[in-house]
Amino acid sequence: MVSNVSFERPRVLVVDDDAHLSLLLSSFLEEKGFDVVSAGGVADAKHILQLHDSLDLMLLDYQLNDGVGMDLLTSDVVAAYRKPLPVIMISANESPDFLAECFAGGVNDYIIKPVNLSLLALKVDALIKTIKMQQVIEQQNTELEQFKRDVEREEQIAKSTYKYLLGQYSTLYDGIDVWLKSFAAFSGDITLAKKSPNGSLYFMLADATGHGLSAAITIMPVLAIFNSMVRKGFHVQQIVAELNRELVSNTPVERFVAASVFEINPSKGKINIWNGGMPSVYWVDKGSVVHECKSRHMALGILECDMFDASIETIDLPSEGFLFTYTDGLSEQENENEVPFSTSKVLEVIAQQPKDLLSALATELKIHVGVEEYDDDVSMCFIDPKRVFSM
Repeated sequence: MVSNVSFERPRVLVVDDDAHLSLLLSSFLEEKGFDVVSAGGVADAKHILQLHDSLDLMLLDYQLNDGVGMDLLTSDVVAAYRKPLPVIMISANESPDFLAECFAGGVNDYIIKPVNLSLLALKVDALIKTIKMQQVIEQQNTELEQFKRDVEREEQIAKSTYKYLLGQYSTLYDGIDVWLKSFAAFSGDITLAKKSPNGSLYFMLADATGHGLSAAITIMPVLAIFNSMVRKGFHVQQIVAELNRELVSNTPVERFVAASVFEINPSKGKINIWNGGMPSVYWVDKGSVVHECKSRHMALGILECDMFDASIETIDLPSEGFLFTYTDGLSEQENENEVPFSTSKVLEVIAQQPKDLLSALATELKIHVGVEEYDDDVSMCFIDPKRVFSM
């Protein structure tokens, strides 16, 4: 017999061939806030279990008129149920071997006859709550795994798009070497190099605030603007002014892009440099810093257009040496003792005149930190104008 039930209350299946005890258990549990479905034996219980999937627990007497309680827990029988159920076994048998057999067969809890009704109600309530919590956790784990799969799939799409855009706007030149170690799957650091119609080389190293995809998205507008304006022959000042306008207008206020942008003009023998929020740009010759261009400006995307300073620093193009620029992910990277790699260490490695400066700095950074996992994107760039222009 199935009682009228409210689906908001936990439902308990009571399986007992003693009609009086079954009525007593059912009445008591209903008073405690449970809905009860009753079965008089193994066959009756199988029928109910195959029809109902809204049951939350089975209260199962061991000795029944058409079998024993464990008959309802065999693998072939359980497989036919519409929903697995936690089970509390009721029996007068207290032997350890018997209890071990019950638990091994799928029983979750056990209560000894004569039944202590208050204890029974507590056990039923606790077991239902535990099982439901486990079901919630399992569901959340399933949803989390699906979410992770969706994120991974979207990340792969974003990566492909990101790499495609970089490939469209980045040009490789002999004489320009770049070393980049990303903090995450996406880098907020980017290098762009392009020759203008007058033969000058325009180069930019940019470092967007933050890490990962959010930083990469911030820096995306920079790609097209830099490429287009260099191709049309705009001056460095006009380029950085337009980059700043775009970032101020179309990125969140907390997002900005530090950058060093320069033009190497071999016909005039000049280098025009704009440095906003980046470490110094160095001209190096035989291990010595011949010229240091310090940051004199705010990063792009902070100041409104009427306050933005696009003024540049111009130096003569030396006949020997190279340009070296890097992001603060290199100099500010700390070791386990919170000691930064430092600008002085960068200059120390430069002074040693290694054959491959970028590889030497990367090695020293790894030694300093102890591992090759860093707290920020790390970028370093080496530009030899003689090779770029085959001078």
